[in-house]
Amino acid sequence: MHPSSRMTVPRKEYLGLFVVGAALIGALVVVRANADAIRSFIDANPFWGVFLYILLNVVDAVIAPGATLPLIPVAAHAWGHIPAALITTAGWTAGSLLAFGIGRRWGAPIVRKLTSMERLRRVRKHIPEDLFWSIALLRLVMPMDVLSYVIGLFTDISWAKYVAATAIGLTPSAIVLAYVGKRPHAYEIITGGIAAFVVVSYIVLARSRPVRHARAAARHQTA
Repeated sequence: MHPSSRMTVPRKEYLGLFVVGAALIGALVVVRANADAIRSFIDANPFWGVFLYILLNVVDAVIAPGATLPLIPVAAHAWGHIPAALITTAGWTAGSLLAFGIGRRWGAPIVRKLTSMERLRRVRKHIPEDLFWSIALLRLVMPMDVLSYVIGLFTDISWAKYVAATAIGLTPSAIVLAYVGKRPHAYEIITGGIAAFVVVSYIVLARSRPVRHARAAARHQTA
């Protein structure tokens, strides 16, 4: 691939990063404005409330990481922070299992339509041999969709071990987020978290860009 085409990758990632951040903030505003109506629906329809919340968390884990963050305060107030954390973990784990299955069953041709293969290749370098505890620990810091696809595509871990490691890794985050969701300034805290994520991701991309360009230029010169 020509170096000039590689240079467009960071730009696309920057754009995607800010689109995700803006979308999450927008969703946060919408959910906050309609929190009482959403909570009333959950109270009036317990089964459908749980079902739809889990379904949204599955979508979150497959193609839209972070999309359900604005709903966590509503869930925490509707069900309590421990039940909300367990339901959130169930949804995230189910979605992560689906993403893992897509990578394991259909491979790169389907995965590249759902996420960035460039990101997957970068993450692959950081997957150690001790997969079980690596997955559990990486779940604390890494977007669910990326890690799920990487593990499904590039490892041979069993389904049972993958589910167990994923559930172990996701539960602490879900508990913390559900606990934060019951605080008086939950939405402000989540907004700050989203902003911090965008800033840190921008810094990581900015620092890795010169390295990628230097490597691309070197390959071009030696070709």
